Amino acid sequence: MKNKTNILNILRLPVDILGFLHKLIKDKLKFSISFRLSLNYLLVFLRAIILIGISILLVFALFKIHAVVSVNSNLLTGVLKDKQVGYTELKEFSEEYNVPVFVYDYNKKLLFASEQDVNVFEYKHTVGFKRTENEFYLILDKGSVINGYPVRVAFYSDIQREVADIILLSKITLIVLAVVTLFSAISIVFIGRGFFQPLKEMTKTVKDISAKNLNLRLNVSGSQDELKELALTFNEMMNRLEDHYNRQKQFVSDASHELRTPIAVIQGYTDMLDRWGKNDREVLQESIDAIKNEAENMRELIDKLLFLARHDKDNFVLQKEEFSLTELLQEIVKETTMIDSRHQISFVCDTEQTVFADRNRIKQAIRIFIDNAIKYTPTDKEIRIGLNEDQDYLVITVEDSGIGISKEELNHIFDRFYRAEQSRTKEKGGHGLGLAIAKIIVLGHGGKIRVRSKSEEGSEFTIFLPKTSSKTAEI
Repeated sequence: MKNKTNILNILRLPVDILGFLHKLIKDKLKFSISFRLSLNYLLVFLRAIILIGISILLVFALFKIHAVVSVNSNLLTGVLKDKQVGYTELKEFSEEYNVPVFVYDYNKKLLFASEQDVNVFEYKHTVGFKRTENEFYLILDKGSVINGYPVRVAFYSDIQREVADIILLSKITLIVLAVVTLFSAISIVFIGRGFFQPLKEMTKTVKDISAKNLNLRLNVSGSQDELKELALTFNEMMNRLEDHYNRQKQFVSDASHELRTPIAVIQGYTDMLDRWGKNDREVLQESIDAIKNEAENMRELIDKLLFLARHDKDNFVLQKEEFSLTELLQEIVKETTMIDSRHQISFVCDTEQTVFADRNRIKQAIRIFIDNAIKYTPTDKEIRIGLNEDQDYLVITVEDSGIGISKEELNHIFDRFYRAEQSRTKEKGGHGLGLAIAKIIVLGHGGKIRVRSKSEEGSEFTIFLPKTSSKTAEI
C-alpha cells in the first residue's frame, strides 16, 4: 500500500507544483506581456511533457502487470480445463507457482483456500488489487466447475517486483522531466527576450516621439513577421500624422500671414486718420475706402477659414436636393456677365441635366473655377463653360484662354494658401484657398476634378459630379 501511495504522490507532485505556481502568479503578481507569453509557452510545454511522462509510465505499468497476469492466467486456465481438476490440483498449482488460490461459490462462500491466513485476502468478483504486509497482489477472478459444482476461482499474482520497477521508472521520469523543464524554462526566457526585443525598441522609439521630432520611425529592418507589419502600419500612421501636423502648422502660419497684412493696413490708415484725417477730407475718404476694402478682404478670408475648419472637424454637412444643373449654370453665367464685361463668356449645354446635390455649395465651387478663369485670362479673351454627361457622371467644364499653369505648379494648385508665381501680385488678389474649398465640395459629393493646362495657352478644369448619390453626405 505504501508503494501505491508513493506512485500517486510522484504522479501528482508536478500537477500540484504547477497549480500552486499558476495560482500564485494569477492572484498576486502582474507581469508584462512578454513574461505572460513566455509563461504560457512554458505551461503548454510542461503539460505536454507531463502527459508524455504519465503515458510512458502507464504503458510500462500495464505492460509489466499484463505480462505477469498473462503468464499466471494461462497456467491457471490450463489447470482448470482439466475436467478431473479438484482442490488437490489447485493446491499443487498454488505451491508450485507461489500463487494464492481461493475458491468461492456464487454466494461468496469460501470453499477452498491455499493460504492459511484467509482473513488477509477477500473475495473480489472483478479484477482488483490487494496489499499485504510484504506483498502486493493483482487479483484475477475466473469462473470454473470443480467436482461438478460451479465456482469462482480467484488467484493472486504477486506484482511486488513490477511495482518496484514502476516506482523506479517514475522517479527517473520525474528527474528527467525536472531537468528538461529547467533547461526549457531558461531557453524560453532567453528566446522570449530576443523575440520581444523589437517590441522594447518600438516602445522606446514611441516614447521619444514628440511634436519636435515627428520624423522618428520604427525600425523594421530586423523583423520579418507580424511585428514588421505592425511597425509598417505605425510608420504609415505617423506619416499621416506628421503630414497633418505640418499642414496644420503651415495653415496657421499662412492664415496669420494673410491676416497680418490687412490688419497692418487698417492700423496704418487708423494712425493716419488720427494724425491728419480729422481735418483733411481726402485723407479721410482714402482711409475709409482702404479700411472698408481690407475689412471685406478679412471677412472673405475668415469665411474661407471657417469653411475649412468645419471640414477639418468632420462636421460639415451637405444639404442635398434635386435641382436643374443646367439652370444653375445659366444663372451663374448671367451673374458673371453682369459683373464682368471684359471677357467673353459662353455656355454650351445640349440637354437639360438635373442632379441631387447641395445647390449652394455646387454654385460656390463653380464660381471659384470661373473666378479663377477670369482672374488669369487677359481682357477680351473667351471663357467657355460646358455641361454634358459621361456614363455615371455629369461633366462641367470651365476652359479659359489665360496664362496657364506650369507642370510643376499643377501638383500644388489645390493646396491651401498656394498661389502660382504669376498670381502673386496685389492686382490678382486672392488667398490661395478657393481651389482647396472647391475640391472639398466636389469630393464631398463623390465627384472628381481633372485639370489640363499649358503655360500661355490656357487651362481647362473638368468637374465630374455623380448623377445619383445619397440624400445626406458629410465631408
